[in-house]
Amino acid sequence: METFAIRAVTAFALFISAAAFGAAPGAAPGAAPGAAGPPIRFFADLSPEEQAATVESPGKGRVEFTLERETLKFSWQVTFSNLTSPVTISSVHGPQRPGTNAPPQFNLAPPGTKSPISGSVVLTESQLQYLLSDRMYVNIHSVKYPDGELRGQIHKIAPAVTN
Repeated sequence: METFAIRAVTAFALFISAAAFGAAPGAAPGAAPGAAGPPIRFFADLSPEEQAATVESPGKGRVEFTLERETLKFSWQVTFSNLTSPVTISSVHGPQRPGTNAPPQFNLAPPGTKSPISGSVVLTESQLQYLLSDRMYVNIHSVKYPDGELRGQIHKIAPAVTN
């Protein structure tokens, strides 16, 4: 019974996500949402206040993401400033609920990289589900704060409304 409930909730979440992101009716299961549509944009505002542990830092940052619907290529541009010490790791973590920590899903750049950072990765189906259900976040770790100095939840940017 528990397995059926989990499958039903997962199917419902995918249906809602596909509808929200413009998937074509009757699209094949596992197909990228709205594969024929424009890229989907996401962002994360980075701050020390978002960390699960107390962090005292003047640092701040922002990440702009683009998800290509057909290929699931997930690209990013990261900018940050005023960290207390050099960057050791910058990565995307998930799945998680607000206020909790999760393991890294992929790195945004090699250790020690300075701002700005750009790159891309092809998402797995699991990572796509985490992203579409608001369960991924960016964490920039530093020498002084090895568990993370800047953090921000990844959110979808609403598409522009045209009349």
